[in-house]
Amino acid sequence: MEVASACAARGIPVTVVDADRPLERVLGGYLSAAITARASASDIRFVQAAGFATLTGDPVNGVLLPDGTELTADLVVTCAGEVPCTDWLAGTGLADRLGVGVDHACATAVPGVFAAGDVTYLRSDGTRPDRRTPFWSNAVAQGRTAAASALGLPPSGPSQDDYFWTEVAGLAVKIVGRLPLIGEPAMVQGSVADGRALLSWNHADGTATAVAYGLRKPVAALRGLAATSSPPSP
Repeated sequence: MEVASACAARGIPVTVVDADRPLERVLGGYLSAAITARASASDIRFVQAAGFATLTGDPVNGVLLPDGTELTADLVVTCAGEVPCTDWLAGTGLADRLGVGVDHACATAVPGVFAAGDVTYLRSDGTRPDRRTPFWSNAVAQGRTAAASALGLPPSGPSQDDYFWTEVAGLAVKIVGRLPLIGEPAMVQGSVADGRALLSWNHADGTATAVAYGLRKPVAALRGLAATSSPPSP
């Protein structure tokens, strides 16, 4: 969506093809609907495909949809998600289908071996499921923790950081907390329709996911809101 937004801002016609609405798998239906409406108003066209699209041309100059429709373009950008690269760890006991499991000290299942970054996931502690957070902020936090753990030092800060941000049609969306977001937010300040809102989704463990939608909000304030499901004071 950031590439599409950059093209639209320069008056370049752009079409986004996906099996779901933009960011719906991560941000849920509520925010996805708002993001889709905003992007559409900025002349970003969406095509929902019922399956995989195939690149066409040599060099590539378009995509073929499952229904036989072919879209052509001067430039085709693919976004295929991410899968942890763990093949080289086969037989070590470090990796499984989700990646390399770590605890809050970034320790793996193999004693004395630590891991950080997109290849990892936080192992379940019995109160929450296994969880991957492949964001640069989390990789930085884990890197610090893994280094401290390897040296036998106490960590200098939290080992997990659920903060990330994106931009859609000139509107910044900042998020702190667990994903995906299910259902509607428990709290809304401001107006999503106006492009300036603070939202939160509560979780069973008493934490929340906080979202600043087009609203200038310090990340520290979002972290505070995400740490509790109680609404902030006015």
